[in-house]
Amino acid sequence: MRKYLTAIIAIITLLISLVFLFVGMSRLLKVYDDEKAIFYHRVRERQVVIDATFSGVIRKGDRLISTYNRAEKVGRRPCPT
Repeated sequence: MRKYLTAIIAIITLLISLVFLFVGMSRLLKVYDDEKAIFYHRVRERQVVIDATFSGVIRKGDRLISTYNRAEKVGRRPCPT
């Protein structure tokens, strides 16, 4: 009985984690070019996480501000460490 309960809990946990991953990958966030900007870019949460790792996005108040020009193609950025 305990073996089946453990398997059921493991499957439920796996399904919940997959739902969270899917939602995180499909969510779009507003990223502004500067603090006073009216227009924004819609960026996937995955890209915001990568940008935040390399100091490409900072949070000021309730806004996410881009620290580089998003219109230009950006190659690989150097690792901050």
